[in-house]
Amino acid sequence: MDDEDETQYTILNDSIQVMVEPYTDYETYSIPKSHRDIYKTIGGTPHLDQNYTVFGQVIEGLNIIDSIAKVKTDKWNRPVKNVIIESVRIKE
Repeated sequence: MDDEDETQYTILNDSIQVMVEPYTDYETYSIPKSHRDIYKTIGGTPHLDQNYTVFGQVIEGLNIIDSIAKVKTDKWNRPVKNVIIESVRIKE
């Protein structure tokens, strides 16, 4: 790297540091132990909490769920061919 390249690199690096500075002043978040214990025992996904609602539970037919999970997806992780749920059974 010659002196001119090094100077340009330093200018670029300094400008990046100035841009990211406002985003570096945050409190570190840790999942509380009581929540971690729940995730370990009954399950859950921390990054989905407060964003999505659990609307059901699979009690049989996990092979169907596994087959849905294996379908080919595009670059946005959407199925290339739509997966359609044709029926459900509500159990009380």
